Amino acid sequence: MADTVRATVTLAVTLVVAMGLVAALAVLLLGGGPGGAMATLLDFLLAAGLLRLSQTQTWAAIAVAALTVVIRKVVAAGFLRSRQVVAGGAGPGLRPWRRRSRR
Repeated sequence: MADTVRATVTLAVTLVVAMGLVAALAVLLLGGGPGGAMATLLDFLLAAGLLRLSQTQTWAAIAVAALTVVIRKVVAAGFLRSRQVVAGGAGPGLRPWRRRSRR
């Protein structure tokens, strides 16, 4: 019974990762940009990590899941910040001394 559950979870993890790659590619091709594609992929990878964590329950698996969350937050923040800088204006709290004057 335990082997059947483990095999099912392993298959589910593989499917979630594959669906994440397809979804990230779709987001990228449909104009979501690299930030949206990366966020989508990392969400699916987090889901796969949590599925795997349900079986292994080791500190290494917990660390991988936590690291995935941290990477997702850092990448999302980096893309958001670069989008604000590229857009040519300072967002709230971002380089307020460089805001363009309105004429």
